[in-house]
Amino acid sequence: MCSKIIDNEVKNIISRFKQTSNVNTSVKDLTHLNTYSIDDSQTFEIDDAISLEKISYQHKLWIHIASPTSYFEYQSAIDKKARELISTVYLSNNTYYMLPEILINDVFSLCEREKRQSLSLGVIFNDDGSVSSTEIVQSIIKVDFRLNYTEADELIDYAPKEEEDLSIISEILQSRKRWRKNSGAMEILESFGKIIVEDNNPTLKIIDPTLSRQLISEAMILYGSLISNFTKVNKIPVPYRVQQRIDKVSNDNIQESDNNVLHNFVLKKTMGKSYYSVTPMPHSSLGLTSYLHATSPIRRYADLLVNYQLNRYLNNKELISKEDIEQMTLKINNQGRQNIMRYREDQKYWLIKWFKTYSFKEYNVLLLNWINKHKCICILYFIEYHFSTICNLKSKKSLNIGESFNVQNIVNNNNNDIIYFELISLSK
Repeated sequence: MCSKIIDNEVKNIISRFKQTSNVNTSVKDLTHLNTYSIDDSQTFEIDDAISLEKISYQHKLWIHIASPTSYFEYQSAIDKKARELISTVYLSNNTYYMLPEILINDVFSLCEREKRQSLSLGVIFNDDGSVSSTEIVQSIIKVDFRLNYTEADELIDYAPKEEEDLSIISEILQSRKRWRKNSGAMEILESFGKIIVEDNNPTLKIIDPTLSRQLISEAMILYGSLISNFTKVNKIPVPYRVQQRIDKVSNDNIQESDNNVLHNFVLKKTMGKSYYSVTPMPHSSLGLTSYLHATSPIRRYADLLVNYQLNRYLNNKELISKEDIEQMTLKINNQGRQNIMRYREDQKYWLIKWFKTYSFKEYNVLLLNWINKHKCICILYFIEYHFSTICNLKSKKSLNIGESFNVQNIVNNNNNDIIYFELISLSK
């Protein structure tokens, strides 16, 4: 029955979308701006896009976020189904989408050369990266350029005169990042390896923190920061993203390490766990007094709740109650942890298969930490592939944290998910 109700809601949304010719005349038309989306080539859920508006001698940065809640209501069948998942779950061989796939593709995503409804934030900055003024509007946008990260990096690097917007936006957001770092933000720029599975064959893809990835990251942080200020000032109940500082590791200990990987590992240990709360509190590692997730409403339910509330507030409609938001925040925290564990277990499963494929190979590793030295359980960082994992390490030598050496994968007959290695030689 629920599936049939969802199908009817989907058909109704598509019908209404087509009848309006993709245009809502009651919202701000920003289709005249050159608008860019930057994602991996295979990305299906396109939540965000950016534009640059030139106003006399100033630049106004626009961040556009998809607005799915312009099309369906809180407590609808689509909404209730989304709550069951809480987020899109990305597994190596399958993806479980939070919202109906046909709506993601045909109505919600900010597709190239298609008019789409958006919640847009316009920002003018001071020279030091602080915010001079903001504007939050319901809008109609049209993505002119759908770029992958490689294409975006080329535009930023070369900054051709006819297409210099991305290069200017990158400079503006680098200035904003410096402002956050002066406010206590911690930046960890590092490559990381991720398992990709094609035709049941696991491969390892290395993702580098290029300028375009930094640009998108900083733009999304900016949106979450300024929207959290807006909801806080206007007393709009939303789930805030909170991270408190817990472990204190002296800066001397961090700076003594000349190994960037170990430095970053130690730095991460100073950060508390992140969680959602209806009470706005600081996000320590971002250097912000309050923050929320709002930039992925197609794939995260916390962002969808913010999307609901902003649309309701801007249309002078009744807000979802604080009690409802509080109840949903508990579910988001609980189900969110389960989704993360599901993703990590899937990555670990395919990582084990990847190691079995290359069991003959020697790996140069760095010892990041001993979890249980007596049981030989440790965290190893695989230098060539930019990832770390919990391992069982067989060695006749005493090994110290920060030491680099070569290991080989060995057969595990214990039928558990710990990967076994033995020391081959110390690094020269």
